[in-house]
Amino acid sequence: MPQPPAIPVEEKVRIALSILTGEVTVSQAARRARVSEQSITWKRQFIENGRAGLIPRAHVPPAARPNSKPRSRS
Repeated sequence: MPQPPAIPVEEKVRIALSILTGEVTVSQAARRARVSEQSITWKRQFIENGRAGLIPRAHVPPAARPNSKPRSRS
């Protein structure tokens, strides 16, 4: 199954804000971004963590990730 297109963080922020303000529905936003409705989890991520929640995890050091817990050393 092909991966959905990579959407830049700033575009995800714009989409999340347009959904939150009621400008568009999730369905409309998904159609415009050419992704499935299920792939738009950005609204929740944005509400919980702001812009940082939309940055791909591979690009964020573990200590800087939202809701990350420091590892305990045994």
